[in-house]
Amino acid sequence: MPIFATEARAVMIPQETVAEIFEKAIIEEVVGDFVALKKRGTNLIGLCPFHNEKTPSFNVSPSKGIYKCFGCGKGGNAVNFIMEHEHYTFPEALKQLAKKYNIEIEEREQTPEEVIAANERESLFIVNEFANKFFQENLFEKDEGRAIGYSYFKERGFTDETMKKFDLGYCPKGPEDSLTATSLRKGYKKEFLLQTGLTKEGQRGDFDFYRGRVMFPIRNLSGKCIGFGGRTLSTEKKIAKYFNSPESLIYHKSKVLYGLFEAKSAIIKSDLCYLVEGYTDVISMHQSGVENVVASSGTSLTADQIKLIRRYSPNITVIFDGDAAGIKASFRGIDMLLEEGMKVRVLALADGEDPDSLAKSLSSEALKAHLEEHSADFFEFKTDILLKDAGRDPIKKSAAIHEIIDSLALFPDKIERNLKSIELSQRLQIDQETLLHEIRKSQRKKAAEISKRAATEMARSNEPPPPDFPPPYETGDEQLQRDMPIGIDSLQSSSPSKEQEADLIRILLNYGEEPITLKVIEDELDEDGNEKESEETRTIEAYVMDEVVTNKIEFVVPAYKSMLAIYQSNFAIDRSTSAKQLLQHPDTSIAHEAASLISERHTLHDWIRHKIEVTGEDKKVNYMVDSALNRLKLKSVQSMIKANQSALKEHRNDAEKMDKILKRLRKLDKVKMELSEYFGNAII
Repeated sequence: MPIFATEARAVMIPQETVAEIFEKAIIEEVVGDFVALKKRGTNLIGLCPFHNEKTPSFNVSPSKGIYKCFGCGKGGNAVNFIMEHEHYTFPEALKQLAKKYNIEIEEREQTPEEVIAANERESLFIVNEFANKFFQENLFEKDEGRAIGYSYFKERGFTDETMKKFDLGYCPKGPEDSLTATSLRKGYKKEFLLQTGLTKEGQRGDFDFYRGRVMFPIRNLSGKCIGFGGRTLSTEKKIAKYFNSPESLIYHKSKVLYGLFEAKSAIIKSDLCYLVEGYTDVISMHQSGVENVVASSGTSLTADQIKLIRRYSPNITVIFDGDAAGIKASFRGIDMLLEEGMKVRVLALADGEDPDSLAKSLSSEALKAHLEEHSADFFEFKTDILLKDAGRDPIKKSAAIHEIIDSLALFPDKIERNLKSIELSQRLQIDQETLLHEIRKSQRKKAAEISKRAATEMARSNEPPPPDFPPPYETGDEQLQRDMPIGIDSLQSSSPSKEQEADLIRILLNYGEEPITLKVIEDELDEDGNEKESEETRTIEAYVMDEVVTNKIEFVVPAYKSMLAIYQSNFAIDRSTSAKQLLQHPDTSIAHEAASLISERHTLHDWIRHKIEVTGEDKKVNYMVDSALNRLKLKSVQSMIKANQSALKEHRNDAEKMDKILKRLRKLDKVKMELSEYFGNAII
């Protein structure tokens, strides 16, 4: 449960509201807020937000209400997705979806124990949100804010609608009406004000870090305020123009792009992202009708920021201010874009112009046309600038060519790289084979640098090499790690019956509620003295549960064991278990595995290897169920045979015990042979 930053009452979400949230949360809409999805058959596909990939392997099934990545293995429902992506707790994810789908949450008070169990992250979000509203209120309603902050934004040409769209605000100068004083009076804790950077401690007491500045809130992909940028209105040169929030549990500047929350839908729609430098550049372009724009906020572009953009579109246009030195300094960042597989174009503005001034000088349609007409392929643009700068100086020209080749070597698409090398060969009048040789040399050098850097980092951290299979949870959120459900780690270790357990749970998930016709041998004989047979129709779930109890089948893998226990407990009170119940389970290990097993790409273990002909699982459902159960029985028998063989060696001097063990082994061998014959004498 979330921990609140004030002493106000803490609350929980009623179960009926949770059910409503699950019912109304549409998986493709929830995931679509974070990932650019494209139609593929009955499903949707996109780049996985949980691991780095260039070929889409992230699938969303609208009919099943699940997502599944076949690259890193993550999967689940809409709530699981929000939990994984935003590092939210279960209640936080529910609240986020309730807000999205306009579901009112009538909350009840938490117990003292539940309050103690709440987490720090939520407190930081709450403090930031309070500060955000405080700054907006000061901008629009207080005399100082209207005279200074509001007037400044008006001079920049921003309308009230635009100011409210981006939650612009103002932090007052005075100590009495400061954010710090107001927050403490309302019960917000000082420790969270300090962690978010809103308050600083000084020799004369605590003070507002952003006092006298206009405020630009920074939001995450869900729209929550995670930090701020504050611009001074003073002309004094010693004062820093911008102050930004410090790193915290919720704000990591290298993983954030200003305006992405407001831009993501437009980026997906246009299949293009414009990258600018500052807050006001983004805001002005939005106001002029170009909404597919984000800013790096004055920091060097990072790999994490590039991956954020690539989720929504592989196409990016970088807009440079009219400054030749600044353009050259940005080449390294653009090379990173190429390295991540982005299709990069650039637009260099005239001297003294920036995106803010350009947006204000043109109408909406004229701005869109200008951006499209004046953008150029980055590789050609870089080549032009470097060769022009080198002139006829052979040393400078050689260095420029090598820098161009280094960029060309970063193109992940081999065909595109070869086409570019042909164009460059003709332009430079250099043999293409020579260029390709230099490209390969550049790639080897880059690979060696990466390997050396990785080895150095590993030596510093004194950690073992990473596993071949990506961990299911890639997060630094300590609370989430503590709350991580059982089962995930154990699934990566081999279990003798892991695949058979997975098969049986998968059958229950996909076909548990379907009928199955069984042949039943009656107690009495017919007129000819033969056994009488009748047919009985039951659900697959009921049949499997009876078989599990009768044959004392036990699971080993914790996640599957937990899932089977849910089926058994419901069956014990004459209640069926739906796949939906497991897909929506708050234990994310259960939801994760349910999504994995219900996904289309799974097939029953070893059917193909043992050449068992299957024309469609729904048509072979009887065989599927018996096959899965018999596989588990066979594995159990094999384990018992092994245990008895060990016991035989242990008691070789005890004739009586050896006789009993040998009788058991003969019975087990007989059962093993019967089960093996079922699979065509294939010992599985």
